Amino acid sequence: MVTTAAPLALDGTLVVDFTRYVSGSYATMLLSSLGANVIKVEPPGGGDPYRGQGTSSIAGESTLFVGLNAGKRSLAVDMKSAQGREVIERLLSKADVFAENARPGSLNSLGLDYDSLAARHPGLVYLSVSAYGNDGPRASKGGFDLTLQAASGLMSVTGIEGAEPMKVGAPVLDIGSAVCAVLATLAALISRQRTALGCHVTSSLFEFGLATLTSMATGIDNTGDVPRPLGSHSPSFAPYGAFRTASGYVVLAGAGNETLWQKLCQSIGRPDLVTDPRYLTNADRLRHRDELTHDLETALASATAVQWVATFETQGVPAELVADVGQVLKSEDAAVLGMLQRMTTDDGSYVCVAPPFSLGQRPVYPRAAPRLGEHTSELLLGLGYDLAEITELSNAGIVEVAT
Repeated sequence: MVTTAAPLALDGTLVVDFTRYVSGSYATMLLSSLGANVIKVEPPGGGDPYRGQGTSSIAGESTLFVGLNAGKRSLAVDMKSAQGREVIERLLSKADVFAENARPGSLNSLGLDYDSLAARHPGLVYLSVSAYGNDGPRASKGGFDLTLQAASGLMSVTGIEGAEPMKVGAPVLDIGSAVCAVLATLAALISRQRTALGCHVTSSLFEFGLATLTSMATGIDNTGDVPRPLGSHSPSFAPYGAFRTASGYVVLAGAGNETLWQKLCQSIGRPDLVTDPRYLTNADRLRHRDELTHDLETALASATAVQWVATFETQGVPAELVADVGQVLKSEDAAVLGMLQRMTTDDGSYVCVAPPFSLGQRPVYPRAAPRLGEHTSELLLGLGYDLAEITELSNAGIVEVAT
């Protein structure tokens, strides 16, 4: 696995990370890969709820947590106490970015809402990732990737018509909203170089859900036709989906242009389909999708999916086998791209998916996910507390120091 160091674009940038669960945690993990010093602030006695959730663990920490929090340092502090708020205020005085993914308004009582922090720290970039966005009738409502796949319309075009509603198998809205949040945060930091002022950066699962429908929205507005769930097939192109062969399925993108459609017909031994009145144009093929699928699968039944992919590759027709996640993680593509980073801990190691971009080289996470309170003492010393004060705060339950 390739773990070459990338230029540290955010070297010297301090991120105070109040996020938990998936979307916010992934955003701040990406920032850590770019060189930011990310301090994950967690409550003593449990920390981020993801530490204890899921069905598998590594050294007592959920794999859900360690896979989303590499590169960070953990400060365990009771933010509801006056002494704990003093710790946070000292940290914020040095910070460049404050990140949170709580329900809008829920940090007001702690004085950690945007307006309060902007008044005290005008240069601070304040990052919020929420379910429905910071404005609108559902702004104060919480949510998860599953519920937002439903609310955003994504679930309505996923699955098979007439079957039960189906979610996308991965938390695409969590991850997508996090990537958008990082993009906007970088833009805000660049803007701050000119203005010396921070701003409120926002992203949400709902907004990214709408963004996934970008290619559909204009057509819906133009025609009024709302796409229905079509399984693996496209509402805009045909043939474009998964097709049964003699053994397994092959995914075909044979409608990218008419030349590809003609090559596909030649490849399967059915050149007559090119001149079939039902299939003359892409619009015709969409109207007769079921008949087209039947004709293609009849021809594809003469060989296996593996054999067909080899044939299509020689003919320049885009096609792939449906790989499972385990196969992808072990693939040469993932290895050559350096997409898997092995993180080492005191109790062993684990694999973390590397950032999905490069800056000449693939960025890496500087350390494994932290134990709760692992860096509390180190960070408090850096904020001007002495050892006696740290011991006093620990004994009072204001902070938690990992042993």
